[in-house]
Amino acid sequence: MEEPVKAIFTECIQTQIASADLLQEPLLRAGELLVDSLLRGQKVYCCGESMAHASARHFSHIMLTGLQFDRPPFPVNALHADFGANEHQAIFAQQISAVGQPNDLLVVLSAGAQAPRVSRAMEAALSRGMLIVALTNDADQDVAGLLGPDDVEIRIPSRNAARVSEHLLQLVNMLCSLAEQQIFPQEDDA
Repeated sequence: MEEPVKAIFTECIQTQIASADLLQEPLLRAGELLVDSLLRGQKVYCCGESMAHASARHFSHIMLTGLQFDRPPFPVNALHADFGANEHQAIFAQQISAVGQPNDLLVVLSAGAQAPRVSRAMEAALSRGMLIVALTNDADQDVAGLLGPDDVEIRIPSRNAARVSEHLLQLVNMLCSLAEQQIFPQEDDA
């Protein structure tokens, strides 16, 4: 029984090592885009497809409440997934169409190959002149193709949805840390 557990840990560690090499530059660009949006007074919205939805909600929570120290809340809103909606696939897009403004930021997360609700939200964001940060994976077939030249993709080097989900949580924590460090540099010295 120990061997399957060790194999899971090994796969997780291998994905971590590959991510450390591949994701540094896009993570820094995404952090810059996030900080720039916040400092210009833009709103940030986030959503996730399927099991990535929990990581999107976590991102919104830590951006509002703080991750490493007490600070004023950042204006980040998780789009809700109303499963009772008439058109479930369009629920995120409807929210972006209702509130999204030019130069606002949409952060999308996807742990699998298909992301129809997230893709439609991205289309709505693009039609409103918003910017996008996409956290995707090697299995992605929907999200990356919708990104423009000013958008940022952070592509986790894995096709395993469990490993991708683990890394999504780590990446949203890192994005929050980068934003806090850039906006409140004096707190790094404390």
